[in-house]
Amino acid sequence: MTSSPPASRSQDQPPAKASPPPAAAPTAGRTWWRRWWEPVVVATVIVALIASLVMAAATGLESVKGDVRDGEARVHEEVRTTEARLVERIHANETSIQASEAKLREEIRASEARVNKRIDGVKEEIKAVNKRLDAMNDRLDAMNDKMDRLLETLLASGK
Repeated sequence: MTSSPPASRSQDQPPAKASPPPAAAPTAGRTWWRRWWEPVVVATVIVALIASLVMAAATGLESVKGDVRDGEARVHEEVRTTEARLVERIHANETSIQASEAKLREEIRASEARVNKRIDGVKEEIKAVNKRLDAMNDRLDAMNDKMDRLLETLLASGK
């Protein structure tokens, strides 16, 4: 089935009426403040308000992000500074501990030397006392021998 190309619409339809002038629009009878309540105006105002709120929120969010970044930077800097101070204190304490350990070692050595010297002195005193005791024992033995002889003499003379 063959069909002829459709005829153009401009040929089939009568010419369109020109749009009515703005004064003849249905809102022409309304006052200016009632026109603000028309859907197109209300939608435009709402879209503009929403857009401005979104932009304000985005700006506020960027400001908060910037504040957070600044805060993070301050905290990181404080941490670095505190860490550096603590490392310095640790090194100072380690040095102080090492010096104290060396001083204590020297004091211990000096104390050991004094104690060893005193021990040597006590040993010498003990040796001297032992010599005196040996001398006394020798005298006592000699005296004991004399007493034995005296007793023997007395016993022999008394019989």
